[in-house]
Amino acid sequence: MTDLETFRQALKACDPPGWPGPGPGAPHSSALDAGQIMAKGRSLRRRRRLAAAGGSLCLAAAAFAAVTSVGHPGRSSAVPALSSPHSAGPAAGGTGRPAARPAEGRVILSGIRVAGGEVVFYGVRIHSHQLPGVSFGIMAALRGPTGGLTPEVETNETTGSGSSAGFHAVEAASSVGSPAVAIPEFGYYAGPAATITARAGGRQVQAHLARWSANSRIVIFWFSPSTSPGRAPHQLTAYSTAGHKLAAGNSAPGHG
Repeated sequence: MTDLETFRQALKACDPPGWPGPGPGAPHSSALDAGQIMAKGRSLRRRRRLAAAGGSLCLAAAAFAAVTSVGHPGRSSAVPALSSPHSAGPAAGGTGRPAARPAEGRVILSGIRVAGGEVVFYGVRIHSHQLPGVSFGIMAALRGPTGGLTPEVETNETTGSGSSAGFHAVEAASSVGSPAVAIPEFGYYAGPAATITARAGGRQVQAHLARWSANSRIVIFWFSPSTSPGRAPHQLTAYSTAGHKLAAGNSAPGHG
């Protein structure tokens, strides 16, 4: 008996009860032949290969989606400045700097000299439906040799009132822009602060103060820059001219 005949007999042995015909070639045979068997086998293998390929493509697509989602975890660069605590967000040009806006009141010189000029501070107006209690923020900028201002970091209150008694919008020291500009810790105090102190490196340090010319109740403050690790100013405290401790407000520094 040939291999083909053996194969046909094996197929017939598996026929269910009542299957027509006693075998190949009989009047009521199952009409299976080698050509049909080979054709069906090729078709089945083809479907299995396509299914396997489809599974591989699905896995590849899932892996690609996972990689791309990890690569861009909730990027916030396009979020408006006012919805991100203590940060003005990047400018449209992609420099990472806040958009230039007119200075409200006089520009305050810090005396901190860096490459390209001097760090300065000034107020800017804010109009946002998201922040009904906030009408201004403080900009840290670089004043060039010719007097031009390059905005670097803007900070503003993000909850409640921006003028309630206490500290507001305290921004930790940072290095921003390209070329990098070192901006010291700064913020503002709403109220009669005559002295502002903090702890840094195990000792007490005192902030520089300047009243905002557009609203004398607002005191803009900043600390001298420090390059030593672990010396970031913290535990901010404000005192009146009589030496009385004033309301704390939101004194924790934010990281833009």
